[in-house]
Amino acid sequence: MSNPPISNEEIRAAVASVPHWYHRIELAPGIVTPGINDSPRVLAEICLPNDLKGARALDLGTRDGYFAFELERRGADVLAVDYCASESTGFAVAAKVLGSRVRFQQANIYDLRPRDLGAFDVVLFLGLIYHLPDPMRAIRIVRGLSRRWMWLESHLGITDPGGSTGTPMMIFYPRDTLGGDATNYWGPNRACLRAMLEENEFRVLAESQIGNRGFFRCEVTADERLSRMGQLAYGADDPRAGLPE
Repeated sequence: MSNPPISNEEIRAAVASVPHWYHRIELAPGIVTPGINDSPRVLAEICLPNDLKGARALDLGTRDGYFAFELERRGADVLAVDYCASESTGFAVAAKVLGSRVRFQQANIYDLRPRDLGAFDVVLFLGLIYHLPDPMRAIRIVRGLSRRWMWLESHLGITDPGGSTGTPMMIFYPRDTLGGDATNYWGPNRACLRAMLEENEFRVLAESQIGNRGFFRCEVTADERLSRMGQLAYGADDPRAGLPE
């Protein structure tokens, strides 16, 4: 027996029960969560495939789950990961209202391994990398979890005129010097993000920029020399250990 539909009054009460929304999610006609992130605009910019039936998808740093639910709507089997519990963000509320079957895992990205999760056809790595103290290691982890496509979106600390053709550079933000948020570590430029992606065996298919945000659509590639250098660099602690070939 199916559950009775949730009334608009119940949905509004559920939305109000979440202290802080990040994503703008339409939970019912005319009822949109009050997120500070213009999620639909980001979705339009990254250009996800419309048909993802049969695809395994991973949404890293899912927060309230906007992109995870969108992947599910397009037919993918989705795993959403965040370091926060689903009840401490809007994820649990949104999933219940939407009747979503997206699986949620509370985990730190540095603890994820392909031997535990397998590989995914679609990986979303949105709004996360500049919050990570070791971005190269994080991208290597993401490469190990990817078998086809990956989308990355990031704050850009340097919006240099050269864009993706300039010198790869990053700004380091000590303590909470960027926006009063101590989880903001890095402000790369587009050339730096492109170089780090290529160094970790991603081919950048398209990139764009809106203000100080950069967007990259990538596919996995294989480079024996880069793979070997990564193994030498990380040794027994290589985060790509167990990558399905």
